[in-house]
Amino acid sequence: MLEKGYNVFSLSRSKPTDDRIKHIALDLTDEKSIENATRQVLELDTPITTLINCAGIMSRFDRTDEKQFSDIVNVYSTNVMGTIYLVNFLLDRIIKDEADTINVSSTAGTKGSASEPVYVSSKWAMRGYTKSLQELFKGKKSRAISFCPGGMRNKMLEKITGEQLSDPENWMPVEIIANELVNVVETPKQAEISEIIINRKS
Repeated sequence: MLEKGYNVFSLSRSKPTDDRIKHIALDLTDEKSIENATRQVLELDTPITTLINCAGIMSRFDRTDEKQFSDIVNVYSTNVMGTIYLVNFLLDRIIKDEADTINVSSTAGTKGSASEPVYVSSKWAMRGYTKSLQELFKGKKSRAISFCPGGMRNKMLEKITGEQLSDPENWMPVEIIANELVNVVETPKQAEISEIIINRKS
């Protein structure tokens, strides 16, 4: 996005390593942090083009009754609740600026899983929330888009299981997903994009 001339802001807990990206501290599990971050966004004197909600954590387990309640709350706070709260605060500005909202879900949110029920259900929830935003944006320039990638060659699974991918060459490089996301951002407003699903080729 930087290479294409966009001003990029990262609303995140960690400061980006690229100094060209402007950082606004945000913890999606903390109500006050969300309110403070959105206040800073609303003070910007340039229009918002696109809000990309791509934060997410995974909790891998076989039986939900063996996990702490706090683990489930943490997944939903990060993957669903914080995003909804953030968008609610920015909604008037999004509509005023005719901005798009892209909610990054997952191909996991299009199926079920015995080993990842909380993560999977949180991604289903984001797809449902995006559908609701689409209804809200009817008759307006703003678009709500569900972006569901899967099968990426990243560190997410390794962080959960401690194991590296045994066949990384069969998983998609993250650059493929990043490029597709940029394509969605740059699709002219005359096109109504409701959902993009990207599976790895088996």
